[in-house]
Amino acid sequence: MTGYNVNRAPLLPQYAPPSPPPCRPTITYKDTDFVADLPGLTYTPNFKHYSGYLKASPGNNLHYWLVESQSTPSSDPLILWLNGGPGCSSLGGFMTEHGPFRPNPDGTTLFENVYSWNKKANVLYLEGPRNVGFSYQDRSINNDTVYNDDRTAWDNFLALKDFFANYPEYSTRDFYVTGESYGGVYVPTLTRVLIQQIQANNLTANLVGMVVGNGELSELQQINSAVDYLYFHGMEGKNEWDELKACCDSSTTLAYCDFTKWIHLDSAGNANPIDNSTCARKVAQLGFLRVWTTLNDVYNIYQDCYQQTAASVKSIRKLRSWLSADPKIRAAPPGFIDQGSLMNWASTDAFGAFPCYMDSATENYLNLPEVRAALHIPTQVPHWTDCNDDMNANYLQQHNDTTSVFDDMIASGYKLRMLIYNGDVDTACNFLGDEWFVEALKTKYGMAVTTARHPWFFQEDAKYILQLAGYRKSFSYKNITIDLVTVKGAGHFVPTDRPGPALQMLTNFINNAANYTTMTGYSAASAPLLPKYLPPSTSPVCPSPAPTTPAPPAPTTTATVTPTSATSAPAKPDAAASFVPFVGTMIIAYLLTFALSFF
Repeated sequence: MTGYNVNRAPLLPQYAPPSPPPCRPTITYKDTDFVADLPGLTYTPNFKHYSGYLKASPGNNLHYWLVESQSTPSSDPLILWLNGGPGCSSLGGFMTEHGPFRPNPDGTTLFENVYSWNKKANVLYLEGPRNVGFSYQDRSINNDTVYNDDRTAWDNFLALKDFFANYPEYSTRDFYVTGESYGGVYVPTLTRVLIQQIQANNLTANLVGMVVGNGELSELQQINSAVDYLYFHGMEGKNEWDELKACCDSSTTLAYCDFTKWIHLDSAGNANPIDNSTCARKVAQLGFLRVWTTLNDVYNIYQDCYQQTAASVKSIRKLRSWLSADPKIRAAPPGFIDQGSLMNWASTDAFGAFPCYMDSATENYLNLPEVRAALHIPTQVPHWTDCNDDMNANYLQQHNDTTSVFDDMIASGYKLRMLIYNGDVDTACNFLGDEWFVEALKTKYGMAVTTARHPWFFQEDAKYILQLAGYRKSFSYKNITIDLVTVKGAGHFVPTDRPGPALQMLTNFINNAANYTTMTGYSAASAPLLPKYLPPSTSPVCPSPAPTTPAPPAPTTTATVTPTSATSAPAKPDAAASFVPFVGTMIIAYLLTFALSFF
């Protein structure tokens, strides 16, 4: 062998071939749905959020908005939130109940909700069924016109399956299905499907619990309990109450009478008399119509909006379409108002009239072109509304009582924790009806009462005294545990009416705490406003400085001058005159400090 090296010398740079382009990073589903800049947000959030679409049945595209946890997003649980209706958007719950952002009256800016549920968890808001909110249906693929509970549950399941495929980091997290109002049907029916699919190895998810707030778990129990609730809250008279005694079996007390034998529930959930008898007409009137046709706020009997006008009220829907959609809308005043600074978190007032303007401001904000673009909403998607009235009118309600759904979950053997909570001043889905539903399950299965009914308390901070927040009772049976909780003074929308107690309740449920009185530990301090949203600065008026030029000499005079005693002290400044500016300055400084504490 020659022993020569046959390797070629390197080429000169000008003759070297071009370097291959660097590998482009893969653009993920999550990357495209990232919300980089939300218009009108008055502060800088400390979490990421995403908005886009999840695939359900072919042609059905369900809009979602995911907000990461403000605590430890990489390990905190995942919560799915579903509003009810049927046909109402979960963005209503996002913007007016427990989402991190709330609208100002101008309908163009957002302030911080310091009691947002994403302080505890990553929260996924899903708009369903199709054609609700920003969700839409591609009729070139699917021209289906049928809406019912089973199809809603299946589409929600498919959307979740798509979510876990594109956000695989959540597939092993503790996962909770939550909702309110007609969510009392949505949540159990979806949870049943999830259990079935997990057990069939068709879904990887760590489902550990479900939460229903002021839910329509049983339309039958709601009608039975409404008669009692209205009477004991002064909305029915004694004569009307006494007339119902004739409609009860002699062996049954009036408080536990089954009035539903006198009415028929149609597919829209309306209660109709079975005949023209007095009992049938009375039960339909007092157990149903009295709830939905009174001028009293059906969602909170103590909530009043004194500046309501006929033009500002949502179009009247058919009865029962009002569930989970507050019918009051106000015309929002023009101009930015920092609503966050007006919220009185220290008392039970109406939060600066937020419940009276929140719906109109939300609708205005979500339909701003720049907001729709930031949330990645296609231009062909119609105007966002809180509830789809047309869909509601055509929705087939298959479960006027969800006992059979709970039966299936219990029979599955799947380990599941449940929280059933109610604001106690709601007539749409009153607390008695849900309590009787759970107590009926207890009787049916012989459930153990693991915690007797007792009060629980809210405490913002250890320096404040405890405040009664409601009552709790707990049950267990084999694989199932149920916490039955009331929230004092809250209506249908508990996180709106009692935001602090609502967050504490959720936190303790997720933590599986023995006592719901345990404080959350989260700060309720607001993030600082961005500079352009700060109010004009105000400075105290300072007294002008004394002149530095010497005073002119006294004129010469021949007048007799009275001599001053050699022992006289020099003239002192007026003490009161110098004390007043000092006190005034201190008061102004104190007021400024107090005002700035709200930002």
